[in-house]
Amino acid sequence: MNRNMRMKLVALVIGLLAFVNLHAQTVQDGLALIRGERYTEAGDLFKKLAEGSPSADNQYYLGYYYIKTDQLDEAQKAFDKGLSLDDKSYLNKVGLGTIALAKGDRAKAKELFDEAEKKKKKDAEVLFRIGEAYTLFEKNNDPAEAIRLLDLAIARDKNLADAYLAKGDALMLRNEGGNAVTAYEYALTTKPNYAAAHNAIGSIYLRGKNYNLALENYKKAIEADANFAPAYKDLAELYFWAQKYKQAAENFDLYLQKSGSTDPKMKLRGAQFAFTADDYAKSLQFLEEAKGKINDPITKRMYGWAYFKTNKPDEAIQNLEEFIKVAPEKVIGDDYKYLGRALNAKSTDGKGYDSLGMEYIKKGAEMDTSKAEAAAAYKEVAGLYYAAKDFPKAAAAYEKGNDLDTAKASANDYYYEGLANFQSAQAMVVPTSADSNFADSSKIAIDKRNLYLKADSIFATVTQKLPEWPYGYYWRASTLYNAYDRQENVDKGISQPYYLKLTELAEKDPDPSKYKSYLRLAYGYLAFHAQSTLKDEAKAKEYWEKLLKVDPDNAAAKEALGLAVAQPAAQPAAAGTAAKPAPKKK
Repeated sequence: MNRNMRMKLVALVIGLLAFVNLHAQTVQDGLALIRGERYTEAGDLFKKLAEGSPSADNQYYLGYYYIKTDQLDEAQKAFDKGLSLDDKSYLNKVGLGTIALAKGDRAKAKELFDEAEKKKKKDAEVLFRIGEAYTLFEKNNDPAEAIRLLDLAIARDKNLADAYLAKGDALMLRNEGGNAVTAYEYALTTKPNYAAAHNAIGSIYLRGKNYNLALENYKKAIEADANFAPAYKDLAELYFWAQKYKQAAENFDLYLQKSGSTDPKMKLRGAQFAFTADDYAKSLQFLEEAKGKINDPITKRMYGWAYFKTNKPDEAIQNLEEFIKVAPEKVIGDDYKYLGRALNAKSTDGKGYDSLGMEYIKKGAEMDTSKAEAAAAYKEVAGLYYAAKDFPKAAAAYEKGNDLDTAKASANDYYYEGLANFQSAQAMVVPTSADSNFADSSKIAIDKRNLYLKADSIFATVTQKLPEWPYGYYWRASTLYNAYDRQENVDKGISQPYYLKLTELAEKDPDPSKYKSYLRLAYGYLAFHAQSTLKDEAKAKEYWEKLLKVDPDNAAAKEALGLAVAQPAAQPAAAGTAAKPAPKKK
C-alpha cells in the first residue's frame, strides 16, 4: 500500500471516529444532563452538537441549555441562528417566546407560542416545550395554560415522560400536591425507575413535611441513577431540616461533586451546610471559591461566623459590622450574637467579656424568633457575668433566660440563678450608724432579705426538679438562715426542714463523707434547734454526736456532750460558705 493511500485511510478512520463520537452523545443525553443539573457537561455536549452537526433543532436545544442556565442573551443568539438555518423551525420560535416570557413580555410570548401551536398542533415536542415554558419562571408563569398544552402533548405521545413531569410542576404552581404526585407517577409508568420523577415526588413530600416519604423517594432517585445530582441536594435540605447537619453537608458535597457546579450561589449554600456541620475551614474554602463572583451580602455574614469559629475575631468583627451596615434588613439575631462573641474574645481586662459584646449578644437574643435560642443566649451571657463575679447582672440574665423557656430550663439553670441572687445578697452591706448612708439602712436591709428570699424560691424549683439531690436542700436552708435574724431562725426552725432533708439524703449516700462540710452546718443547726426550741435533749444529743463524727474538734459539740471545759455557746456559723457543686441537669 503506497503512502498516499495509507494517509487517506488514516484520515477516513479519524473522520469516522469523530462522526461516531459526535453521534454517540445525543440531544436526549444532553437533556438528561440538564435534568441532573450537570450543566457544564450539558453545555459542552450541546455546543459540540450545534457545531458538529448544524441544524435548527440542535440550535434550539443549545438555546434551551442557555435558558436553563439563565443566559438569555446567548439563548437569543442560538434561537436566531436556528431560524436562520430553517425559518420554519417552530421549536426555535418557541425558544424566542420562552425568552420573551422570561423577560415579562407575555404578549410577545403568547404570539410566538400561538403561532407554533397552530402550525405544529400535532407535534408533541413543540406542544410540550410551550407548556413547559409556562412553568419555568417564578414570576412569569401560567399553570393553567401549561396544563392545557401539556395534556395536548401527552395526547399525541403518551410516552413523553418529561411532559408528565412538567405537568406536575404546573400543578405545584397551583399548590395541588396530590395531583402533582399523580402526574409524576404517570411519568414513572412511561419511564420506569426515572430518577427525576422519584426526586420530584420526594420534593412534594418534603414541602408537605412528610419527611419519611421524602427520604424514601430521594433514595429511590439515587438508586435509579447514582449520578442524579439534584437528589443529593434535596436530600441535604431534608437532613438540614431534620437537624442532621453532618449528613446534610455530606450530601451537599456529593451534589457539588456529581453536578460539577461552579455556581457561586451553590458554593455559598455549601458554606452554610459546612458551617452547621462544624466544618468551619471548609466553609471558608467554599466562601473563597465564591468570592468576587456573587454580589450577595450574606457572604459577609458567613465570613464573619466562620472567622469567629476559626479564632479570627478581628476578621469576624470586620465582616459582621460591614454586613450589618450594608444589609440591615437581612440581619438576624445570630449576627449580633457572633459579633458580640468576637468582641468578647478580644477582651483583655481579665473579665472574660467585653461590655459592648455582651450587649450585642443580648440584642441578638431579643431578635430571636425561637424562645429556646433566646434563652440560651441569655444563659450564655449569664455564665460570663457569673464567672466574672458580676452577680447582679448574672442573676438578671439567668432569670431572663429561664423565664423565656421554662419548659427546657434545667435544674442547673435554676441552680445558678439561685446562686447569683444569693451572692448578690451576700455582697450587699447594710450601713451602720457610722456610715454616711445610714439613713438608707432600713431599705437596704429589706432589699438584702428579699434577695435571699428570692434565691430560696429559686432553689425550691431546684428541689422540685431534683428531689433526691442533697445540695438543693442545703441552699434552701442556707438562704433562709441568712434571710432572717439567726436567733429567730433557730427559734422558729425556719431552716430546719431543709437541713433535716439534707442529712437524710446525705446519710443514705454510699459515701456521705463528700457532704462533710454541709453536714457540719446542718448538724450544728439541728442540735441547737432541738436543744433550745424543741427542748428535746435526746434528739439534741444525737445531733451533737453526729456533728463530732464529721467535725471531731467542734467545741460546741464537745461542750454539749460534757467532753470539754465549758465555753460560751455559739450560734451556728453563717451558712452559705460551703463549696458549690453543680447539679446534674434535668
